[in-house]
This record gives sequence, C-alpha cells and structure tokens, in this order.
Amino acid sequence: MKNKIILSVLITFLNFWIWRVFGEDTLLGVVLIFLSISLIFRFRILTVVLFLVLSVVFLKTNPDTNLMYISPLEKHWLIQRHEYYAESLGSIYRNRAGLYLNYELLPYVFKYTRNLGYNLDPNLYFFANHPRERGGGIEFEKFSPFLLPLFIVGVLILVSGRDKFLISYFIAAQLVNALAFPGYMLGPILIFPFITATIYLGAIWIFRMET
Repeated sequence: MKNKIILSVLITFLNFWIWRVFGEDTLLGVVLIFLSISLIFRFRILTVVLFLVLSVVFLKTNPDTNLMYISPLEKHWLIQRHEYYAESLGSIYRNRAGLYLNYELLPYVFKYTRNLGYNLDPNLYFFANHPRERGGGIEFEKFSPFLLPLFIVGVLILVSGRDKFLISYFIAAQLVNALAFPGYMLGPILIFPFITATIYLGAIWIFRMET
C-alpha cells in the first residue's frame, strides 16, 4: 500500500499541468489533487462530491457562451445548407421537423460535439496539441510524453471493462468539459484526475502491483 501511495503522489504532482494550475489558482490545484487521489483509490462518495462542486464552479466561471450563439455568418451557412439539401429532398426537408433540425437543433449539437472532439484528442494532453494548435487559446504541455505508454496501458485495461467507475468519471468529465470555454487557459481541468488515475492504473499493471 505504501508503494501505491508514493506512486499516486508522484503521478499527481510530477506533471506540468498541476503546477500551472497552482500558479493560477492554489485552491483549484488543491481540489484537483484531492479529487485525483480520491479517484485513484476509488473513494466514490468523495469523488462524486468533489466532482460536482468543481463542475459547478468551473461552468459558472468558464461557460462556453458560443454554444448558444449563432453568428450572422453561421446563419448564412445554415440557410445555404438547408436550401442545398431541400433541392434534392424537397418537402421532406422543408417540413416543420426539417426546419427545426436545421435551425434549432443541429447548430448547437455541432458546437457541443466539436468541443467534445477537442477534449478527446490525446495530443492536447501529451504534446501541447501539436500539430493541431488552436487559435484563441493557450496550448501547453500537460503531461510528459514519456507517460503516454502508461496511459495507453491504463486505457487498454479500462477498455476491458474492469473499472466502470473510472469509465463513468471519464464520460461525466467530458460531458461537462464540453460545456466550458475550450480556450480556457488551464485546459479541460475535469479530465486531469482521469488521466492521473489512468496513468496510475497502467503503472501498477506494468510494475505488477496488486490492483
């Protein structure tokens, strides 16, 4: 158990991301540390409570206001797209359901899934998003690329379905992160505990510690 604690502390602290967080907001860094350790050792109730509190604060201070805003240029594209498909689909695409999908639903779904796509890219966490750096945000290396093999091993273990709680955390964190401003200077912080826990999972498997 002692070795596991040491390993969890090393993974949680020996990365660029947590120190950048501490440099901007000490309290946020402390919460992320507690949430990460809680997730690593599966303190479920504490993890859920910390996650909910951090999610509320995160979304309140860094919402993606563009999710619900359609610019004039985007409206122009929507009209063009609708007319293009309406030419071939006719009344099927011009009915009330088609109009609702094109103008009221799909634009917002597209923006939300675009944010999801940003946060699912491993380059964002291990290579400062190179070579797909985004404008309007600060890209920085969050974890050393040398930790990527441990992370991949951890992901493979998760894919086998052995840890539903960690998988559930990942899904919840990504769904919430996608509602936040993607250019936030500290990145999608809710995924930090998942990455540390997954690296830890890969490490204990490689070093043959008991899970």
